[in-house]
Amino acid sequence: MSFLYPHILWFLFLPALLAGLVALARRRTGNGWLKLVSAEHTDELVTRRPAWRSIIPAALCILALACTIAALARPINGFREAGGLSTGRNLLIALDISRSMETQDVKPSRLEEARAAAYELIDSLPSDKIGLIVFSGDADLVVPLTYDHTALRDALEQVNRNWAGTGGTNFGLVLKRAMQDLKRSAPDGTNALVLLSDGEDTVGSSLDIAEEARKDKLLVITVGVGTAAGGPIPDPKGQNGLWQDADGKHVISKLDADALRKFSEATGGDFAVLDSNTDLAAFTKNAVRKIDKHEENVSTNKVPNDLFAWFAWVALALLAAAIVIATEWRLPRRGAAAVALLLILTPAAQAAPSGQSVVQYTMGLMQEGRDNANAKEAFSEALLDSDPQMQAAAFYQIGNVGANATIDKLRKLYGGGEEAQQAEQTSTDPDEDDTASAAAPQGPKQPSIEELEKIVEELKKDLQPYENALKIQPGMKPAESNIAKIKQLIKDLEEEIERLKQQQQQQQQQQNQDQQNQQDQQNQDQQQQQDKQEQKDQQAKPEREGEQPKPMTEEEKAQQSAADILRMHLDEEKGSPIPHAPANTVRPPRKDY
Repeated sequence: MSFLYPHILWFLFLPALLAGLVALARRRTGNGWLKLVSAEHTDELVTRRPAWRSIIPAALCILALACTIAALARPINGFREAGGLSTGRNLLIALDISRSMETQDVKPSRLEEARAAAYELIDSLPSDKIGLIVFSGDADLVVPLTYDHTALRDALEQVNRNWAGTGGTNFGLVLKRAMQDLKRSAPDGTNALVLLSDGEDTVGSSLDIAEEARKDKLLVITVGVGTAAGGPIPDPKGQNGLWQDADGKHVISKLDADALRKFSEATGGDFAVLDSNTDLAAFTKNAVRKIDKHEENVSTNKVPNDLFAWFAWVALALLAAAIVIATEWRLPRRGAAAVALLLILTPAAQAAPSGQSVVQYTMGLMQEGRDNANAKEAFSEALLDSDPQMQAAAFYQIGNVGANATIDKLRKLYGGGEEAQQAEQTSTDPDEDDTASAAAPQGPKQPSIEELEKIVEELKKDLQPYENALKIQPGMKPAESNIAKIKQLIKDLEEEIERLKQQQQQQQQQQNQDQQNQQDQQNQDQQQQQDKQEQKDQQAKPEREGEQPKPMTEEEKAQQSAADILRMHLDEEKGSPIPHAPANTVRPPRKDY
């Protein structure tokens, strides 16, 4: 047996030091306390604890500490070989790093776009064996075929234009380099080469080598990077920061999609242009279905045979034995000792709430009723603990805060809050005058329907924390009791709301009936007045008919005649066709008077 971390064994001096301190403390205690007790009554008054009940538990605890330190030192019993059989495809990614790949017709550049596409390919084929080739005028195998995709991504991240040794682009050298590496790994199977380039092959010998690659079962999948319109090639040393040819003209690089398509078709592969609409992962997965899967043994590693668990279990058993031996097994303490032992031996019970959660929960209890907002916030912090019991308790207390606040609002609506209680105490004080007594509330208020409906909605929301507590800890009696009480209160309030609605409807009907009765009474009064007036007129008519006309005097007759003549002339001037004859047969004078 050996230890992976032997330096931790230096801490074994702690159990030895602790054992010495225990022995020294026991020796110094002595029997001096016997001087306080009469020798004749020592047996009656003093119950001596057996020495083994203190010595053995202390020794077991010291041994448990020693086993814990040994376990932390990671004891092992030699090593074993660990390996495995892996199944996947062989795939090489060829990344073009020629000067034309710095063109910015795609943002930020063709090279960066191709690098991002290579990342996407690696992520879409997690179980395949992938390698990396960078090329321009020549080709270099940067990462051989490997299952370590993390190392592959790290190498891909460091690729830049400075790695290009020779200018130009030579697809033929890429094929030769790929065939050499793939023959060593899987010479009899179908393999793939994913080529990320703008397609400008400056050598032009790739199609001849493609036929050879087809015979070697190498499937070439080409992905075009760039646009057909193209763009100028950047060059920090050139005029205007652009690359120039031998004649001093700026070079425009365009995507040669036809060359890439012909190159892939020559080997039976597929072709795609990388743009915003291209699903490269789906395209690659569909293209590599033609590739054979290979089985191979992954390199073996030495894995230590750990003995940590054995030392840990021994330490736990020693600690449990110390607790059992040191416990006075009397009836009142038997349950507590059993619970303590259960807490030690049960892994699930070791998930106690954290100290921070207990502090937040306690703060919530202290602030509840005085500052409900901060209390609810404290319980919410305690709710973040992973312990289910703490979560259930926090949900329960959040429900209490919300329900109590809502019920206080309900009391205030009915005049039963603190203000009403103070007013009631003021009104019942015999030293106060009659004015204060008259200002006290006389009976409960009647809330409106809208206010009660709002209270019902808040009570329904207050049920949710209790229900959450029951989901975490089924059978939680306080939560079940509060849910039942709140539901009963909601039912009573809904019945009260319905009663108020009916009462309001009846009052409206009564008001409409009163208005109708008032209108009918007014109509009846008017009719009675008209009847009385008509009766008076009927009584006055016979009296007028029985009277004789009073004879007119000569002066009245002359006035009547003059009036008739004047009326006749006025009618004739207006063109009246009706002849007028005065009442007194006096002949009218001629008009030209």
